[in-house]
Amino acid sequence: MIRIGYDVTALAHSAYGGIAQVCLHTLRQAGRNPDMDAHGYYRSGRPSEEVNRELSLKKMSLGDRWWGESFDIVHGLCHRLPRLRGRRSVYTLHDVWSLYPNRYQSPSFQKKIGARMRRELTLVDFVVTDSETTRTNLLELDLAPPEKVAAAHLGVETPPENDDPPVPPALADLVATKYVLFVGRLEYRKNLGHVVDAVASLPGVNLVLVGQPGFGYEESVKKQLGRIDSARLHLFDQVNDHELSVLYRHAIATMLPSWEEGFGLPILEGMSHGSPVITSNCSAATEVAAEAAVLVPPDDPATSRAAVERLLEDPPFRDMLIHAGRVRAATFTWERYIERLVTIYRQLL
Repeated sequence: MIRIGYDVTALAHSAYGGIAQVCLHTLRQAGRNPDMDAHGYYRSGRPSEEVNRELSLKKMSLGDRWWGESFDIVHGLCHRLPRLRGRRSVYTLHDVWSLYPNRYQSPSFQKKIGARMRRELTLVDFVVTDSETTRTNLLELDLAPPEKVAAAHLGVETPPENDDPPVPPALADLVATKYVLFVGRLEYRKNLGHVVDAVASLPGVNLVLVGQPGFGYEESVKKQLGRIDSARLHLFDQVNDHELSVLYRHAIATMLPSWEEGFGLPILEGMSHGSPVITSNCSAATEVAAEAAVLVPPDDPATSRAAVERLLEDPPFRDMLIHAGRVRAATFTWERYIERLVTIYRQLL
């Protein structure tokens, strides 16, 4: 049995968000795998009672690196090496844009985080990426040798196709309308202006956004949201799993036209819930969606608007996209993700 110490700090701050979901499902699936003895740690924050009740997370101390429990593998899931004792170390790289000057972070944040990540990439024994796209991007930066990097695709929990969860009263009026759904952080990288422009000119179509503000929200995203009638815009900081499932199932489409994606979990979540997906024709979004989504140029919202119109007017096309999405999502499971990690761990040991 492989004894593993995971850094899941993102989960101690919020159960929502892409990295937090990776932390949650990694620990959850590792706990079910007979070959793994997994323990979750966090550097800062405070896990919710629900998370701690299921996973029993521990807070790291400075002394853990020298005098704490010893592990076969220490694995950082939050873009940081854990301060834990281990025979081998693994680092999950969810994306690469912190490793070079970019428009998705403030210059000071990028410089600070990028320098730390570059340093830690030289210290770690192995790097896991969420996608082959991110693996390729890392190798192009020449920050790790090819034999030291491998991709492990993330997964999605697929509900039964005939499952139709009851609509919560608070969402009843909304899901009775026609709407396009966006799920993710409200930040510059996610290209919210594209989403707004694609929907604003469609009469009778609302826009539902689920996510919290991120970099660029005050400077640009808030202004972009002002380009659609406020009566047609519905903002949710966060929703629970049941509410999100309902929103996916009743949406005309799930739209994620990001400039960059290291993976794009909402693509799979939408597909698995029977929501047609419209996403970027670049970055890891194309790797995840393949031919099961409408792929659009991030700088062309008219293409997304046309796709929504076709979904409204062409039922066979909509049914085809829903079926293709379900089939595609079924190939991404958290069980396969964990099996891939176990293979990597065994090779390291």
